[in-house]
Amino acid sequence: MPKISREESLARRGQVIDACAELYRTRGYHDITMAQIAEGVTFGRANIYNYFQNKDEVFLALLQREHELWAADLSALEQVVVHDPSAFDDAALAQALAASLEPRTAMLKLLATSIFDMEQFSRHERLVELKQAYKDVLAALRSLLRAAKPSWDEARADRFAFSFMPFLHGVFPYAFHSDKQLAAMREVGVADPGLGVADLVGACVLKLLQDG
Repeated sequence: MPKISREESLARRGQVIDACAELYRTRGYHDITMAQIAEGVTFGRANIYNYFQNKDEVFLALLQREHELWAADLSALEQVVVHDPSAFDDAALAQALAASLEPRTAMLKLLATSIFDMEQFSRHERLVELKQAYKDVLAALRSLLRAAKPSWDEARADRFAFSFMPFLHGVFPYAFHSDKQLAAMREVGVADPGLGVADLVGACVLKLLQDG
């Protein structure tokens, strides 16, 4: 690959992730190939492998970016809470935390896929980058809880975090249904609850906040 600047290299890497994200809006993880992702970039398609070894690493990078964006939103929410803590009772905090996840559809969808295999087929350094982003999310979540719940000790905050984070792996399949899934549900008499991300997450967070 010809020598390019760090800025251009990062921009190209971002293009690959953007192309994957765009495909992932309407297709499933197993339906997307590296060739399809490469069609969405403006540089030579073969050069995509200078950034990602396989599609698992592309999706891992997308998940990493989603975590980074969420961590930033959690930090911004913390500043709002610090500025006016009296405005954030349990219900308001649950609603705000739920709202922070509404833009993170790709993250929730990825968490509901075979993330174990995705991590297994990615290089160690790529997995470390994801785990750092996950660590930053946990840190931002704990910091938010310290601001909103000053009476909580670390054990109480950990109980919230490690109940809430695994819950997120199951949100997407309950909030989003394809026409095919809805048809099968109707055939067996399972009603669509009509609950979105904010409904599901908000109810869970409120329960966890109120659980002594």
